[in-house]
Amino acid sequence: MEQDNNRSEAREIEAVLSRASQPALPQGAADRLMARIASEPQEAKIIAFAPRPRAAPPFWRYLAAVPLAASLALGIWLGANGKMDFMMPNAVTGGVALNDDAPVDDLGGVGDAYAEEGTT
Repeated sequence: MEQDNNRSEAREIEAVLSRASQPALPQGAADRLMARIASEPQEAKIIAFAPRPRAAPPFWRYLAAVPLAASLALGIWLGANGKMDFMMPNAVTGGVALNDDAPVDDLGGVGDAYAEEGTT
């Protein structure tokens, strides 16, 4: 479907370009342009910037990551335990979020291993 749209768009562009006229350049325009470029002063002043040596970042800069990581770990633990579900609205923890009516999707294949006889 998308290829058909691309082809029709290409046909439209070709139709517009076929009607466009090519402008006529004045006699010697390219030669005058090149002569003007050659007459301009071409100064090559290139200044190379030497990179500054960077000091190691201070240790305290990484200290902000500690409470953030702890907060993330605590949030994952509380969410997985379900001990804080009473604080969350039912839309997050109830049947809508759990989708109780639908069969459970076993994306990892772990359920198949436990469904076999004699496996633990």
